Amino acid sequence: WSSSLDDLEGSLKTHPPTSSMRSAHGAYALRSFLLLLLLGCSGAFLAPLHGRATQAPESSRCLLRAMGRKSGRGRHFSLLSTRMEGDESSSSSSRKEVMNSREALTEQIAKRATTVSSTEEKAGEVGLSQFEQGAGTETLGRQEVAEEVSMGVWGQAMDKGTSMALKEMSGLKLSFPALVVDRALSSLDEMLSFGSGGERQDKAGVKKKLVVVGSGWGCHAFMKNLDATQYDATIISPRNYFLFTPMLAGAATGTVELRSITESIRDANKDFNYLEATVTEILPDKKKVSCQTVVCQGAQCSINDFDVDYDMLVIGVGASVNTFGIPGVKEHCYFLKQISDADLLRKAIGNTFERANLPDMTEEERIRTLTFVIVGAGPTGVELTAELKDFIEEECPKYYPHLLPYIRIKVLEASDRVLMQFEQGMQQRALQDLCRAPSLPSLQPDYVQVLLKSSVKEVKESTIYLNDGTSIPYGIAVWAAGIGPLPVTLDLIKKLSEYQTDPQARGRLLVDRWLRVFGAPGVFALGDCAFMRDYALPATAQVASQQGSYLGQRMSEGCDFQQAIPSRKPESARSFVGSLRFTEHAPPFQFLNLGILAYTSQGKALAQLELDKNKIQIAGALGWLGWRSVYFAKQVSTRNQAMVAFDWLKTAIFGRDLTRF
Repeated sequence: WSSSLDDLEGSLKTHPPTSSMRSAHGAYALRSFLLLLLLGCSGAFLAPLHGRATQAPESSRCLLRAMGRKSGRGRHFSLLSTRMEGDESSSSSSRKEVMNSREALTEQIAKRATTVSSTEEKAGEVGLSQFEQGAGTETLGRQEVAEEVSMGVWGQAMDKGTSMALKEMSGLKLSFPALVVDRALSSLDEMLSFGSGGERQDKAGVKKKLVVVGSGWGCHAFMKNLDATQYDATIISPRNYFLFTPMLAGAATGTVELRSITESIRDANKDFNYLEATVTEILPDKKKVSCQTVVCQGAQCSINDFDVDYDMLVIGVGASVNTFGIPGVKEHCYFLKQISDADLLRKAIGNTFERANLPDMTEEERIRTLTFVIVGAGPTGVELTAELKDFIEEECPKYYPHLLPYIRIKVLEASDRVLMQFEQGMQQRALQDLCRAPSLPSLQPDYVQVLLKSSVKEVKESTIYLNDGTSIPYGIAVWAAGIGPLPVTLDLIKKLSEYQTDPQARGRLLVDRWLRVFGAPGVFALGDCAFMRDYALPATAQVASQQGSYLGQRMSEGCDFQQAIPSRKPESARSFVGSLRFTEHAPPFQFLNLGILAYTSQGKALAQLELDKNKIQIAGALGWLGWRSVYFAKQVSTRNQAMVAFDWLKTAIFGRDLTRF
C-alpha cells in the first residue's frame, strides 16, 4: 500500500491533473469509497457468523445413553501421520486429518445419542414430525385423573385440603380472551422488570446451580425469559446455536442460507455459561449429569467425560427422528430436522442434477435419478415439496432445461389426508397447489404426485417398496414421517419407573402443569420430551417455546417449586404490573394456540388462525403474505430478520445459489 501511494504521489507531481481527469478521478474515488463501504458493512454484518463449532449430522438430537464414566478420560484418537518438518502440503493434510477425526468422534457420540432399538422406536412413537400434530390433538382440554392424589409430584406429603386444591389448580383453564390478556400483561411485566428479582441462594448463601440441557425451542425461550443473574446458570448442548427449524425446507433448496436461521446460543442470554458437550446420563439421585465432548490438542483428538452438578435441572432435549423400525430408512433416507440435514440435502440435490447431466445415462436412469420421494405429508413434508417444486420450476429451466422432462416428485402419506391438523377444505387446497400443472411445457403435467394411503415397507438403495406391493425407483428419499424418544430420555424414565407410569407418555417424561418431572425433585422437562399428565398437548415448536417462556418467568419470580402447589411471595412481583397480577400460588401452564401455517409453492400458503373455538382460514397469496410475515417476525434476533429478508430479496432477484463446496 505504501509503495502504491508513493507512486501515485510522484505521478501527480509529474502530471498535474486536468479538470476532466479530476472529474474521472472523483467518480472513481466515489465508486471506490462506496465499494469499500459496502465491503466494510458486509464484513461487519457477517462477522458474527464465523466461529461456529463443527457439528456432526444429528448431533443436536442431543443426548447419549450412558457409556460409562472413566476417571482417565481417555479414548484417544491419534491423528498425526509421518511428515517432514516444514512440509506445507503435509501440514495441510494433517489439519484435514484433525478435522476429519474430530468430526468422526463427534458423529460417534451423536450416533449413540440418537440410536434406539426398533422396539423402543415403535413403543415410543410420539406423533408426526416436529411442527405437526395428529388428528384430534387440537382439542387441548383437561383429562380427568382417576386416582386420588395423596403425594406431590416430588414426594411432598399433602393433606386432603391441599390435595383438592392441587387438583383444582391442575384443572384451571382460562378462557381464550382472558388467556390473551394474561399473556400480554406477562410480556409487559417482563419488559418492565427484567433483572430486578434478586439472587436465588441456598442456605449457605451460594447461588443455586441451574443446568439446562438442550438448545432447541423450549430451552432457547427459557433462556430468553430467565433473569439468569439470580442463578449460577449453565447450558449444555452439542450444538452452540439455536435453529429456526420451520425454515429448514427453504435452506435445503437455497431459498435462505443456513446461517440466516441460526443464532449463537451465547447471544440468547449472556449470563449463561455454555458447555459444548453431549449429556450421556442424568442421575437424579446424585443431582448431576454426565457429559461427553470431543477435545483436540494439536494433532490428537479424544472423547472426554465429565460431570456437572445441579440444584435445578431443565431438560429440553427434544426428540429424534422415528423410523418406526422400517428397514433401510436410516441407511438410505435423508432427514430434515437439523441444520446438518439441510446442508446434506442441499448438496445431494445438486449432486443429483449433475449426475443426471452426464452423457452416459440412459433415459430410464435419468428418470430414476431425478425422482424425489418425500415420506410424510405434514407441514414438514408439504413445505419441502413446495420448496423443491419452486426450485425445479424457477432454477432448472435456466441451468438444466434438457433435464426437465425426467423430473418427478412423489409424496407418500400413510393416512388418507395431508396436513391433518388443517380443516378439510384447506387440505384440498394444499393438494391443488402442490399438484397444479406447471406452466413449463417441458415438465410433465403430473410430475408432482401425492400418494395417499401409501405406507412404506422397506427402503433399499435405489427403490422404495410399499406395503401394497408397489415399488418406486428413486434418486433422493427424504423421511419426514415421525418423531420418537432419545436414549437419555428413556434411560431417565427407567430410573424413575416407579413414578413414570402413564402409558400415554410413550417415551416422554411425565410432568405436571408446572413442568415438574414426576419422581425427580428439582428436575423440569419441556418440549417434545415432556408429556403433561392431565393436559394433552401436540409436539410442536409453538408448545415448546411457550413452555420455555413460562418456566423462565416463574423461575425469575422465585417460585417455590418444592411446595405441592408452587407458591410465591408478594415481594416476588418485580413491577407494578406483576403486583396487579399477583396470586399466592403460581398459575399452571396453559397453551395459547395461535394457529398453524404451511407453504404450498408458487407464492401460495395456508394460514389457519385459532381464535378460541373459531378458525380463520386464509389461502393463496394472502396466506403466503401471512406465512412470510409470521416467519419474519418470529426470527429470534434483528440480525436473523435482516439476513432472512436479504436472502428472500436475493433469491427473488438473482435466483438460488447452486454452488456446491
